[in-house]
Amino acid sequence: MITIDALTLRYGSLTALDGVTMHLAECAVHGITGAAGAGKSSLLDAVYGLVAPDGGTVSRAGHPLRRRDMAYLEGRDILYGGLTGRDLLDMTARYRPGYDPAPLVRLFGLPLGQRVDTWTPERRRKLALCIVLMQRKPLLLLDEPFRGLGIEEALAVQELLRSRKSEGATILLTSREFAPLEALCDDIRRLEGGRLTAEYRRGEYARAAEAARQAEELEELLRRSGLTHFDNGKIN
Repeated sequence: MITIDALTLRYGSLTALDGVTMHLAECAVHGITGAAGAGKSSLLDAVYGLVAPDGGTVSRAGHPLRRRDMAYLEGRDILYGGLTGRDLLDMTARYRPGYDPAPLVRLFGLPLGQRVDTWTPERRRKLALCIVLMQRKPLLLLDEPFRGLGIEEALAVQELLRSRKSEGATILLTSREFAPLEALCDDIRRLEGGRLTAEYRRGEYARAAEAARQAEELEELLRRSGLTHFDNGKIN
C-alpha cells in the first residue's frame, strides 16, 4: 500500500495541496483528475520528492518512498536539448535498463538522429514519455501522459500501461480530462483547489464523468470571463 497522509504543500501564501490523504493499492492504476491549478502536478512532485511538503508524509508499506523505485513523467519539459533523441534513449538504457522503446518510437515517428532542441514541444513530450516507460520501475508517476497523443498513440500507451500493471507496477497518472482515465484506471480521484473532493471506483464512472463535465464547463466559463480568483490563499 502506498499511503499519502495529510499532504500539505505551500508556495508562499498559496496552498497547492491542503491535507491530501490517499491510500493507493499496489499493482493498480490510479487516476487523478481536476482542472488546471487543482494540485495534480504538485501532488506528483511531492510524491517523487522534487518538493518538500510543508506537512504530511508519503510512504510505501510503512517506509518512505525511494526515488530510485520511481519513474516520473513531469508536466514540464526537462530534456537536455544538446543531445539527439537517440543519445537520450541510449543513456537511459545504459543507466536505467528496462524495456525496448522501439515500438513507441516508431509509432510516434520520432527523428532520433536530430538534436531534441530542434524538435517541436509535442515530439519532445513524446520522447520524455518513451524515456519514462522504458524504465523497469515499480512505481510510475505520469503527469498528463495522453496530452498531445493521437487516438492510436493513446491506445498503444494505455495497452502498455495495462501490461506494466499485470507485471506488478503501480501507476499514478493525471489528466485534466476524465475520458482518458475511464478505460484504464482502477479508481479515479478528483482534486479541487488542492483538496481531495471525490473518489470513484469502477461502476461509478458515469457519475464521475458528469461531475467532470460540469467542472470543465465551469472552468471554461471562468476562462472566457477572464476570471482568476483565490480563496483564502488557495489555488483555485
